Amino acid sequence: MKPHKWAKEIKAWAAGAEIEMYMHDKWTSIDNPQWHQYNEYRIKPQPKESQYLYVYMNDGGVLFSKELNQTFKHRYIGKIKLEVDDDAGRF
Repeated sequence: MKPHKWAKEIKAWAAGAEIEMYMHDKWTSIDNPQWHQYNEYRIKPQPKESQYLYVYMNDGGVLFSKELNQTFKHRYIGKIKLEVDDDAGRF
């Protein structure tokens, strides 16, 4: 038997997760989803910890690292915050 189209979302909602429905070109929180097969639902994304690229300078140019390294032999010059659009995964 094929699972319900929104089985993962229904289980998360039953466990207390917030659910959003895509309507009027944006994701909107809903309290009592109807789980229609033609609507789009998702578990409300939780904020993620910011990610950065740390920038260092050496004689040959610029280096990037995913970690701030205090013992790195190159001169630290700053960091770049990485961001992803909320709807990047939407088709």
